[in-house]
Amino acid sequence: MTDISRHHRLRAEIEGLMPAMRSLAEAICRNPTDAEDLVQETVAATLASLDQFPERISLEWWMFATMYDSFRRKFEISE
Repeated sequence: MTDISRHHRLRAEIEGLMPAMRSLAEAICRNPTDAEDLVQETVAATLASLDQFPERISLEWWMFATMYDSFRRKFEISE
């Protein structure tokens, strides 16, 4: 698979995950504005690092992990 077709496939998969990403963001932020910001940050981070995405990992899992890490950093939550 070429890099271009891989990126198109991953972008389509990201689009399909948007409703779940929004639901998760709304659940953890409890503020619609913060939730939308978190979704946008997650999508931007995901798109910026698509070339590093390993095929053997679920894109959904990777995006959720990215979102959770962004949430923790944004609201200074430690584990």
